[in-house]
Amino acid sequence: MLFMGAALSLSMNAQDPWLGLVAETEHTEGELAGMTTYRLYVYTQNADDFVVSCSGDDENPLYLTSTSEPAWFQHELATTALATDVNPAFFASFPEFAYDSWLTIGAEDNSASVDVIDLADPDYDAFAIFESGQNVAVETTVGNAWFVLPIPTNVEAIVGEDLRVLVAQFTTSGDISGQIQVQIFYNGNNQDEFREVLPILTACNDPEALNYEPLSFSDDGCEYSEVDRVLDLVTTHELEVFPSPATTTATIAFPAHLADRLAGAELRATGLDGRVVGSWPIQSAVERIDVSGLAAGQYVLTVAGFDDATLRFQGDLVVTK
Repeated sequence: MLFMGAALSLSMNAQDPWLGLVAETEHTEGELAGMTTYRLYVYTQNADDFVVSCSGDDENPLYLTSTSEPAWFQHELATTALATDVNPAFFASFPEFAYDSWLTIGAEDNSASVDVIDLADPDYDAFAIFESGQNVAVETTVGNAWFVLPIPTNVEAIVGEDLRVLVAQFTTSGDISGQIQVQIFYNGNNQDEFREVLPILTACNDPEALNYEPLSFSDDGCEYSEVDRVLDLVTTHELEVFPSPATTTATIAFPAHLADRLAGAELRATGLDGRVVGSWPIQSAVERIDVSGLAAGQYVLTVAGFDDATLRFQGDLVVTK
Protein backbone atom coordinates (compact mmCIF):
# COMPACT_ATOMS: atom_id res chain seq x y z
CA MET A 1 0.00 0.00 0.00
CA LEU A 2 1.09 3.61 -0.57
CA PHE A 3 1.05 4.53 3.08
CA MET A 4 3.16 1.73 4.53
CA GLY A 5 6.83 2.32 5.25
CA ALA A 6 9.75 1.84 7.61
CA ALA A 7 9.99 3.58 10.96
CA LEU A 8 11.00 7.21 10.55
CA SER A 9 12.48 9.80 12.87
CA LEU A 10 10.55 12.57 14.63
CA SER A 11 13.43 14.98 13.98
CA MET A 12 12.32 18.02 12.00
CA ASN A 13 13.68 21.23 10.60
CA ALA A 14 12.03 24.47 9.56
CA GLN A 15 11.67 23.36 5.92
CA ASP A 16 9.86 20.08 6.62
CA PRO A 17 6.12 19.58 6.23
CA TRP A 18 4.44 19.70 9.62
CA LEU A 19 1.05 19.29 11.33
CA GLY A 20 -0.45 22.52 12.63
CA LEU A 21 -3.47 22.78 14.92
CA VAL A 22 -5.68 25.88 14.58
CA ALA A 23 -8.43 26.87 17.01
CA GLU A 24 -11.45 27.86 14.90
CA THR A 25 -14.48 28.29 17.21
CA GLU A 26 -14.83 28.64 20.98
CA HIS A 27 -18.31 27.50 22.02
CA THR A 28 -20.07 29.31 24.86
CA GLU A 29 -23.67 28.14 24.54
CA GLY A 30 -25.75 25.00 24.13
CA GLU A 31 -24.53 21.44 23.90
CA LEU A 32 -21.00 22.50 22.95
CA ALA A 33 -20.50 25.10 25.71
CA GLY A 34 -16.95 24.90 27.03
CA MET A 35 -15.63 23.14 23.94
CA THR A 36 -13.40 24.44 21.14
CA THR A 37 -13.42 23.32 17.51
CA TYR A 38 -9.95 22.93 16.00
CA ARG A 39 -8.77 22.15 12.51
CA LEU A 40 -5.57 20.22 11.81
CA TYR A 41 -3.62 20.98 8.64
CA VAL A 42 -0.58 19.54 6.91
CA TYR A 43 1.58 22.51 5.96
CA THR A 44 4.17 22.33 3.18
CA GLN A 45 6.11 24.88 1.15
CA ASN A 46 5.15 23.83 -2.39
CA ALA A 47 1.75 24.74 -3.83
CA ASP A 48 1.61 21.61 -5.99
CA ASP A 49 2.51 19.09 -3.25
CA PHE A 50 -0.01 16.26 -2.97
CA VAL A 51 -1.01 14.86 0.43
CA VAL A 52 -1.51 11.13 -0.08
CA SER A 53 -2.13 9.58 3.33
CA CYS A 54 -2.28 9.77 7.09
CA SER A 55 -1.50 6.53 8.92
CA GLY A 56 -0.04 4.65 11.85
CA ASP A 57 1.22 1.18 12.76
CA ASP A 58 3.51 -0.54 15.27
CA GLU A 59 6.67 1.02 13.81
CA ASN A 60 5.10 4.44 13.17
CA PRO A 61 2.41 4.85 15.87
CA LEU A 62 -0.53 7.20 15.40
CA TYR A 63 -1.91 8.96 18.47
CA LEU A 64 -4.90 11.30 18.71
CA THR A 65 -5.42 12.32 22.32
CA SER A 66 -7.55 14.82 24.22
CA THR A 67 -7.54 15.31 28.00
CA SER A 68 -11.34 15.50 28.15
CA GLU A 69 -13.84 12.69 28.64
CA PRO A 70 -15.18 11.89 26.13
CA ALA A 71 -12.19 12.95 24.08
CA TRP A 72 -14.11 14.10 20.98
CA PHE A 73 -17.55 15.49 20.27
CA GLN A 74 -19.25 13.17 17.79
CA HIS A 75 -22.65 14.12 16.41
CA GLU A 76 -25.26 11.40 16.14
CA LEU A 77 -25.91 12.15 12.45
CA ALA A 78 -22.38 11.12 11.47
CA THR A 79 -22.10 7.42 10.68
CA THR A 80 -18.37 7.27 9.92
CA ALA A 81 -15.23 9.07 11.06
CA LEU A 82 -14.64 10.76 7.69
CA ALA A 83 -15.58 14.29 6.65
CA THR A 84 -16.99 12.96 3.39
CA ASP A 85 -19.87 11.52 5.45
CA VAL A 86 -20.92 15.04 6.56
CA ASN A 87 -23.89 16.48 4.66
CA PRO A 88 -24.05 20.29 5.14
CA ALA A 89 -27.75 20.29 4.21
CA PHE A 90 -28.42 19.23 7.81
CA PHE A 91 -26.57 22.19 9.39
CA ALA A 92 -29.63 24.47 9.44
CA SER A 93 -31.68 21.95 11.43
CA PHE A 94 -28.76 20.57 13.46
CA PRO A 95 -26.20 23.40 13.91
CA GLU A 96 -23.92 21.29 16.11
CA PHE A 97 -23.39 18.87 13.22
CA ALA A 98 -21.07 21.45 11.62
CA TYR A 99 -18.68 20.90 14.55
CA ASP A 100 -18.59 17.10 14.40
CA SER A 101 -15.10 15.60 14.83
CA TRP A 102 -13.79 13.91 11.70
CA LEU A 103 -10.74 12.84 9.67
CA THR A 104 -10.08 13.84 6.08
CA ILE A 105 -7.65 14.76 3.36
CA GLY A 106 -8.83 18.08 1.98
CA ALA A 107 -12.62 17.60 2.24
CA GLU A 108 -14.78 19.51 4.70
CA ASP A 109 -17.96 17.63 3.80
CA ASN A 110 -19.52 15.44 1.11
CA SER A 111 -19.57 18.25 -1.46
CA ALA A 112 -15.81 17.87 -2.07
CA SER A 113 -14.45 16.15 -5.17
CA VAL A 114 -11.81 14.22 -3.27
CA ASP A 115 -12.51 10.57 -2.43
CA VAL A 116 -11.09 9.75 1.01
CA ILE A 117 -10.65 6.04 1.71
CA ASP A 118 -10.16 4.46 5.14
CA LEU A 119 -8.36 1.19 5.88
CA ALA A 120 -8.80 -0.26 9.36
CA ASP A 121 -7.13 -3.06 11.28
CA PRO A 122 -9.87 -5.58 12.19
CA ASP A 123 -8.22 -6.03 15.60
CA TYR A 124 -8.00 -2.28 16.26
CA ASP A 125 -10.38 -0.16 14.24
CA ALA A 126 -9.13 3.37 14.91
CA PHE A 127 -12.02 4.91 12.99
CA ALA A 128 -14.68 3.19 15.09
CA ILE A 129 -12.80 4.13 18.27
CA PHE A 130 -12.49 7.76 17.18
CA GLU A 131 -16.15 7.90 16.16
CA SER A 132 -17.12 6.62 19.62
CA GLY A 133 -15.39 9.67 21.13
CA GLN A 134 -12.35 7.87 22.52
CA ASN A 135 -8.64 8.58 22.26
CA VAL A 136 -6.82 6.72 19.48
CA ALA A 137 -3.53 4.82 19.80
CA VAL A 138 -2.60 2.87 16.66
CA GLU A 139 0.29 0.53 17.52
CA THR A 140 -0.63 -2.66 15.64
CA THR A 141 1.26 -4.40 12.86
CA VAL A 142 -1.52 -3.96 10.28
CA GLY A 143 -2.17 -0.36 11.30
CA ASN A 144 -4.85 2.10 10.18
CA ALA A 145 -4.83 4.73 7.44
CA TRP A 146 -6.95 7.21 5.55
CA PHE A 147 -5.72 8.08 2.09
CA VAL A 148 -6.53 9.33 -1.41
CA LEU A 149 -5.36 8.15 -4.78
CA PRO A 150 -2.94 10.55 -6.53
CA ILE A 151 -5.26 11.30 -9.43
CA PRO A 152 -6.30 14.70 -10.89
CA THR A 153 -9.90 14.55 -9.60
CA ASN A 154 -8.72 14.56 -5.98
CA VAL A 155 -8.07 18.29 -6.17
CA GLU A 156 -8.53 19.03 -2.46
CA ALA A 157 -5.45 16.92 -1.68
CA ILE A 158 -3.26 19.41 -3.56
CA VAL A 159 -1.72 21.94 -1.20
CA GLY A 160 -2.54 25.08 -3.19
CA GLU A 161 -1.67 28.74 -2.61
CA ASP A 162 -2.38 28.66 1.14
CA LEU A 163 0.27 25.90 1.48
CA ARG A 164 -1.85 23.58 3.58
CA VAL A 165 -4.28 20.66 3.36
CA LEU A 166 -6.95 19.91 5.96
CA VAL A 167 -6.60 16.46 7.61
CA ALA A 168 -8.92 16.59 10.65
CA GLN A 169 -11.47 18.54 12.65
CA PHE A 170 -11.66 18.11 16.43
CA THR A 171 -14.23 19.46 18.85
CA THR A 172 -13.23 18.95 22.46
CA SER A 173 -13.03 20.60 25.86
CA GLY A 174 -9.58 19.12 26.46
CA ASP A 175 -6.01 19.72 25.35
CA ILE A 176 -5.03 17.95 22.13
CA SER A 177 -1.79 16.09 21.48
CA GLY A 178 -0.61 13.30 19.21
CA GLN A 179 1.25 12.33 16.06
CA ILE A 180 0.45 11.01 12.58
CA GLN A 181 2.58 9.47 9.84
CA VAL A 182 2.01 11.68 6.79
CA GLN A 183 2.83 10.83 3.17
CA ILE A 184 3.29 13.61 0.61
CA PHE A 185 4.37 13.60 -3.03
CA TYR A 186 6.49 16.72 -3.50
CA ASN A 187 5.26 18.70 -6.52
CA GLY A 188 2.87 15.82 -7.24
CA ASN A 189 5.79 13.55 -8.16
CA ASN A 190 5.46 10.02 -6.77
CA GLN A 191 9.22 9.59 -7.17
CA ASP A 192 9.88 12.44 -4.72
CA GLU A 193 8.21 11.36 -1.52
CA PHE A 194 8.06 12.67 2.03
CA ARG A 195 6.86 10.16 4.64
CA GLU A 196 7.42 10.78 8.33
CA VAL A 197 5.70 10.69 11.69
CA LEU A 198 4.79 14.29 12.51
CA PRO A 199 3.78 15.56 15.93
CA ILE A 200 0.70 17.75 16.25
CA LEU A 201 1.95 21.29 16.85
CA THR A 202 0.33 24.66 17.29
CA ALA A 203 0.18 26.69 14.07
CA CYS A 204 1.90 29.92 15.08
CA ASN A 205 5.23 31.39 13.96
CA ASP A 206 5.05 34.68 15.90
CA PRO A 207 7.50 34.75 18.86
CA GLU A 208 5.25 37.34 20.55
CA ALA A 209 2.26 34.95 20.64
CA LEU A 210 1.27 32.91 23.67
CA ASN A 211 1.46 29.70 21.62
CA TYR A 212 4.62 30.30 19.58
CA GLU A 213 5.85 27.21 17.71
CA PRO A 214 9.43 27.55 16.35
CA LEU A 215 8.87 24.94 13.63
CA SER A 216 5.81 26.70 12.27
CA PHE A 217 5.97 28.73 9.08
CA SER A 218 2.37 29.93 9.42
CA ASP A 219 0.54 32.39 11.67
CA ASP A 220 -2.83 30.63 11.24
CA GLY A 221 -3.23 29.70 14.89
CA CYS A 222 -1.51 32.51 16.81
CA GLU A 223 -3.11 33.42 20.13
CA TYR A 224 -2.51 36.62 22.08
CA SER A 225 -3.48 37.98 25.47
CA GLU A 226 -6.45 40.32 25.62
CA VAL A 227 -4.07 43.26 26.18
CA ASP A 228 -2.12 42.38 23.04
CA ARG A 229 -5.33 42.14 21.03
CA VAL A 230 -6.32 45.66 22.10
CA LEU A 231 -2.85 47.00 21.30
CA ASP A 232 -3.02 45.44 17.84
CA LEU A 233 -6.08 47.62 17.17
CA VAL A 234 -4.73 50.89 18.60
CA THR A 235 -4.59 53.94 16.34
CA THR A 236 -2.29 56.76 17.45
CA HIS A 237 -3.19 60.35 16.48
CA GLU A 238 -0.36 62.88 16.40
CA LEU A 239 -1.16 66.15 18.19
CA GLU A 240 -0.13 69.35 16.42
CA VAL A 241 1.85 71.68 18.71
CA PHE A 242 2.85 75.23 17.84
CA PRO A 243 4.96 77.23 18.25
CA SER A 244 7.73 74.75 18.84
CA PRO A 245 9.75 75.49 20.88
CA ALA A 246 7.35 77.45 23.13
CA THR A 247 8.21 79.82 25.96
CA THR A 248 5.00 80.95 27.66
CA THR A 249 2.05 79.48 25.74
CA ALA A 250 1.49 76.69 23.23
CA THR A 251 -1.47 75.83 21.01
CA ILE A 252 -2.52 72.20 20.70
CA ALA A 253 -4.71 71.02 17.80
CA PHE A 254 -6.67 67.77 18.25
CA PRO A 255 -8.29 65.77 15.42
CA ALA A 256 -11.37 67.81 14.52
CA HIS A 257 -13.60 64.76 13.97
CA LEU A 258 -12.94 63.65 17.56
CA ALA A 259 -13.48 67.03 19.22
CA ASP A 260 -16.89 66.16 20.70
CA ARG A 261 -15.60 62.90 22.15
CA LEU A 262 -12.51 64.56 23.61
CA ALA A 263 -14.53 67.12 25.56
CA GLY A 264 -14.07 66.40 29.26
CA ALA A 265 -10.80 64.49 28.78
CA GLU A 266 -7.47 65.85 29.99
CA LEU A 267 -4.28 66.85 28.18
CA ARG A 268 -1.14 65.88 30.09
CA ALA A 269 2.54 66.79 29.76
CA THR A 270 5.00 64.15 30.94
CA GLY A 271 8.72 64.75 31.41
CA LEU A 272 11.37 62.39 30.12
CA ASP A 273 11.70 61.07 33.68
CA GLY A 274 8.09 59.80 33.51
CA ARG A 275 6.58 62.43 35.85
CA VAL A 276 3.37 64.26 34.87
CA VAL A 277 4.30 67.95 35.15
CA GLY A 278 1.16 69.63 33.81
CA SER A 279 -2.48 68.94 32.93
CA TRP A 280 -5.22 70.93 31.21
CA PRO A 281 -8.91 70.16 30.56
CA ILE A 282 -9.86 69.69 26.90
CA GLN A 283 -12.88 71.74 25.84
CA SER A 284 -12.46 72.12 22.09
CA ALA A 285 -10.50 70.92 19.06
CA VAL A 286 -7.89 73.64 19.64
CA GLU A 287 -6.56 74.43 23.11
CA ARG A 288 -4.11 77.13 24.19
CA ILE A 289 -2.13 76.10 27.26
CA ASP A 290 0.14 78.01 29.69
CA VAL A 291 3.62 76.44 29.74
CA SER A 292 5.39 79.28 31.56
CA GLY A 293 5.60 77.17 34.71
CA LEU A 294 7.41 74.32 32.99
CA ALA A 295 11.17 74.02 33.10
CA ALA A 296 13.05 74.16 29.82
CA GLY A 297 13.09 70.73 28.23
CA GLN A 298 11.19 68.21 26.14
CA TYR A 299 7.80 66.80 27.13
CA VAL A 300 5.40 64.19 25.79
CA LEU A 301 1.77 65.22 25.44
CA THR A 302 -0.93 62.57 25.90
CA VAL A 303 -4.67 62.46 26.55
CA ALA A 304 -6.11 60.91 29.72
CA GLY A 305 -9.75 60.11 30.47
CA PHE A 306 -10.69 59.27 26.87
CA ASP A 307 -13.34 56.55 26.61
CA ASP A 308 -11.84 54.48 23.75
CA ALA A 309 -8.81 52.27 24.49
CA THR A 310 -8.14 51.74 20.77
CA LEU A 311 -7.36 55.44 20.20
CA ARG A 312 -4.28 57.19 21.52
CA PHE A 313 -3.01 60.74 21.25
CA GLN A 314 0.59 61.86 21.40
CA GLY A 315 2.57 65.00 20.70
CA ASP A 316 5.97 66.54 21.47
CA LEU A 317 6.29 69.80 23.39
CA VAL A 318 9.59 71.64 23.65
CA VAL A 319 9.88 74.47 26.17
CA THR A 320 12.70 77.05 26.18
CA LYS A 321 13.40 79.96 28.53
